[in-house]
Amino acid sequence: MTAPQTVARLIAEAAARLELVGERGREGTQQPAPTAPLPNPQLDAESLFRGVTGWSRADLLARGHEPVGAAAIEGFESAIARRAQHEPVQYILGRAAFWRDEFVVNPAVLIPRPDTEILIERVANHLRNLKAPRLLDLGTGSGCIALSLLRELPSAMATAVDVSEAALDVASENARRLDLASRIEFRLSRWFDAIPAAADLDAIVSNPPYVAQADESSLPAEVRDFEPRLALFAEDADDLSSYRAIVSGASPRLTLSGLLAFEVGLGQADRVAELMRASGF
Repeated sequence: MTAPQTVARLIAEAAARLELVGERGREGTQQPAPTAPLPNPQLDAESLFRGVTGWSRADLLARGHEPVGAAAIEGFESAIARRAQHEPVQYILGRAAFWRDEFVVNPAVLIPRPDTEILIERVANHLRNLKAPRLLDLGTGSGCIALSLLRELPSAMATAVDVSEAALDVASENARRLDLASRIEFRLSRWFDAIPAAADLDAIVSNPPYVAQADESSLPAEVRDFEPRLALFAEDADDLSSYRAIVSGASPRLTLSGLLAFEVGLGQADRVAELMRASGF
């Protein structure tokens, strides 16, 4: 890509380059596109330029005529090359917006998504009137669920577990960045292994691995090739295996009025609800 003279031209040429990725497959290969074309080439180019330079949206509007320095061009070129390989913008920038904050992310954790914000809203509303709610986040990843709930509930305390030490490192960094480290404890654990049976929790929340392994080929390349398999795929051929493990151990650890709340995959809601009803919820 020839180095443009202005910001506007640089972004326009990068967006045009990303527009072609879906037509010719991953950049630099002769293979057909593994998934649909990149959905937002212009937005991706603008986001990556802002991430590299620290510019705001207002800066892009007001300063698009300005020339671009060599260092900014080099950083932007590198970012666009990565996006042309379908790497998610959030991993390239190392951060993702979720709820009211920005979270550090890397390939050790799932990228937080707007769908999961529904879980924050529902659980926060359920706990809001409690004096000092205690909650547990199973499979915390980046920590976005537990930490967002702590932001909504100033008197709450949380425990968050994950089987991945690398994920817990990311979650711990996010807790420090959001000044919430004193209100959350992180534990290396597979589900409830490190959680006492008499925990007296007011809520257990989880966005567990729920994608059936048979559905791997249908996932977008950004998800399938970059996000952690451990956090994506259910064990064996049972797409509800994570839910079964959590439901079976939840009741003894909840108060009588305690809440068990999940994110579920498409088509799973009724089956997960029935699984919970069969266990007394």
